[in-house]
Amino acid sequence: MATIVWHKPSGRKYLFLGPGFGAYKAQRAGLLGAVAAVCDRNGIIRWFPSDELQVLEVDGQPVSNWFESLADLDTPLPQDDVCCAQAGAIEQCPACLTRVTAEERECPSCGLTLIMES
Repeated sequence: MATIVWHKPSGRKYLFLGPGFGAYKAQRAGLLGAVAAVCDRNGIIRWFPSDELQVLEVDGQPVSNWFESLADLDTPLPQDDVCCAQAGAIEQCPACLTRVTAEERECPSCGLTLIMES
């Protein structure tokens, strides 16, 4: 499956290779952030913060085409989850999207460290 992404700051298109986690440099030293591995037409691998990327195509189709048959995306959360999410008690692991509480130090599903001790 090929995914084409657009790097917003440079305006260049890349082939998405996969997600990762890394420490942001300079302004966010010590904090973990979501990053993505991409490659250019020469196969050079680059890492960018995921918020700098936008998915354009998946397997040659615009990303919007993939959502046309997914009616459940607009289904609201069950009332219990809405209350907890509004209170900030339920969050998602950035690696595997498993629901976790704000107090959990590690994701119970993938083991990602969520809270770093100082």
